[in-house]
Amino acid sequence: MITSLWRRLSKFWRFVLLATLALILTFSVMDYFDLGTSAAGGPTDVDSFFGSEDPTPPAPIPASPQEVATQPKDMTALGGYDVLIADRGNNRLIEVTPDKKIIWEYDFKGLPLGYGADDAFFTDGGKTVVASLEYYHVIELIDYQTKKILWQYGIPGTHGSGAGYLYHPDDAYKLPNGDVIVADIQNCRVIEISLDKKIVHQYGKTRQCGTASGFLDAPNSDTPLPNGGILISTILNHSLLELDAEWNPVFTISLPLKYPSDPQLTQTGDFLIAGYTNPGKIVEISGQGNIVWEFDGVGTTTLDKPSLAIELPNGNILANDDYNHRVIVIDTQTKQIIWQYGVTGKPGDGVGQLNIPDGLDIIAGTSASSTGETLTTHTVGDVTRYAQLFVGQTVLIRGYLLKKETGYVIFSDEPTGSISSFDLPVTGQGIDLMQPNQAYLVQGTFLGQGLTASNGNVYHLELSSPPMPTS
Repeated sequence: MITSLWRRLSKFWRFVLLATLALILTFSVMDYFDLGTSAAGGPTDVDSFFGSEDPTPPAPIPASPQEVATQPKDMTALGGYDVLIADRGNNRLIEVTPDKKIIWEYDFKGLPLGYGADDAFFTDGGKTVVASLEYYHVIELIDYQTKKILWQYGIPGTHGSGAGYLYHPDDAYKLPNGDVIVADIQNCRVIEISLDKKIVHQYGKTRQCGTASGFLDAPNSDTPLPNGGILISTILNHSLLELDAEWNPVFTISLPLKYPSDPQLTQTGDFLIAGYTNPGKIVEISGQGNIVWEFDGVGTTTLDKPSLAIELPNGNILANDDYNHRVIVIDTQTKQIIWQYGVTGKPGDGVGQLNIPDGLDIIAGTSASSTGETLTTHTVGDVTRYAQLFVGQTVLIRGYLLKKETGYVIFSDEPTGSISSFDLPVTGQGIDLMQPNQAYLVQGTFLGQGLTASNGNVYHLELSSPPMPTS
């Protein structure tokens, strides 16, 4: 009977029937195997792209004490900050001082080597650390003192796209409102997750990867901005996207990098981006897409898959050079490496060694407020550009009144000029007496919420004492 009906159909209807059956079969197979689709409806190459990645670290190569001792060690290079290193190949997080002492360590126990955190950031003023375990498909919030996991999202060791699942999560950050954002690479989305584990914001279509508006093509960063916005880099279409605080696109530019990674804002408002290739590079790019600074290594030693670079408050660049197994500080003027932890080309877990350091963050050294020492005087930019490091902390800042608003003032590093989201809203006793063009020292508690300021900065300083005029 089927044969008879088939013969009665015209060539046109035979074609329509066969095409329909082919589409049904295609989408059934894709659904069964959980394959992604592109914005245009065809299969994406995101899974095949990442399928070749092997998280297994290389075998350790011992380094001699002499090799460790001869690495660059300018103790002023970090500007007084300690460095948090996600040492993925050793399944650990370590905090290292400028004189290269490990003062804190967290081990990811029970995991295959290479499945530990690939990124980690201080949050809550250093009281907690948020870590993304990309190859283990989970993100965690870790208590710094007790080393207990306070919160976790994802199914350990199992990827997916359904409720509670992640698929190669990267760059988890805790927001001022307590939520956590993460770039969910192979699900082609950036999501904000509440602490009760509900997705409250999402950009990108789950498992539908592409370049059209509203879609993402393998996002691997979600850097929070002081104005509540987010910077996103995408791997497969090599682009940078900024979202505003309501998760609406602000702008997008193409990047001159095959594999862009983890964009960060500089003090001039440019973007610092690592090129995760071998040989690799670090570039500073203007909002118009022009390269204004770049670094690819020193002499014959090129960078090997650097994944994150940040500008320190003193202007130096701190970066992890993943597969050279080192974290480095670069003098932007001389383009020389002036501080290094790890021995170039020698992965290991010995003293002074690393194995695929895949992430980093900074925090001020010994807390002056807890030891009774004199507080370090910061610039406004020091604090607002690294806001999560200071939340809940008592800070001392030098700057100028830029504008008076109802109930608060805008405090800046410059006495005049346009207002930006990096300027600091200040509340408290004595702000009504502040005068233009006069430098002040202000001291108080740095807070992550409670004020909606005109410049869009979601952070503010609540004074503990009146502003003090200074020279």
